[in-house]
Parts: sequence; C-alpha cells; structure tokens
Amino acid sequence: MWMISITFLSVGYGDIVPNTYCGRTIAIAVGCMGAGITALIVAILSKKLELSRAEKHVHFFMMDTQLSKRLKNAAANVLRETWLIYKYTKLVNKIDAGKVRAHQRKFLQAIHSIRDIKSDQDKADDEKFSFDDMAKVKCG
Repeated sequence: MWMISITFLSVGYGDIVPNTYCGRTIAIAVGCMGAGITALIVAILSKKLELSRAEKHVHFFMMDTQLSKRLKNAAANVLRETWLIYKYTKLVNKIDAGKVRAHQRKFLQAIHSIRDIKSDQDKADDEKFSFDDMAKVKCG
C-alpha cells in the first residue's frame, strides 16, 4: 500500500523513507494534501484565465469581422483576376499565354482562399457556443 500511494503521489525516489507507520501515514496525508492543493491552484488559475461571456462575445465578434473582411478581399481578388483573364484573352489582338496563365493561377488561388475563409467561418460558428453556454440557455 505504501508503494502504491507514493508512486501515485509522485513525492519521492525512495532514497529517504519513513520507518514507522505513523511517519508513513503522515507522509501519505501530506502527499494527498499537496496533490489537492496543486489541483486547486490549477483550477483557480484556469478559471481566472477563462474569458467571461461578454469577452467571448467580443472575441467572436472581432473574429467574425476579420473573417468578413478577408472574404470581401478574396472575392475582390476573384473578380479582379476574372476581369484580367477576360482582358488578356478577349480584348487584345495577340494573346500572351504567360500573362493569362499567371492570372488563371491567381484566380484559382483566390477561389481557394475563399474556401479556406468559409471553412474558418464555419469553425468559428461551431466554437461560438460551448457546452456551458448551451446548458445556460433556457428552453422556453
């Protein structure tokens, strides 16, 4: 029993051990109290570092605003590259394949960035409501 409790509590290497049952009982009690106090400290620190409900709301609002700006910029890039592809294929006498390919590549990159941004928005929407917030919602 002594070896199990000392191993569980991780309080020593076994080089110095109490010889009496009273000493062992005190060592186990002190080890349990140390583990309990450590758990309390971790719980208190995590509670203090956790964002409040209002702070979470502001954080997600700012994330949503940032993602919306990125989405608008990516959509503008798609439109710009579409126009440039049209310009270099239809409005010129001699088609420059290098420019067309470059703009097609940028066009595909812009579409890919839109998909990434929409994926980030979906993830943000999923993270917006945690289980704690859902438990606080009253069914009415």
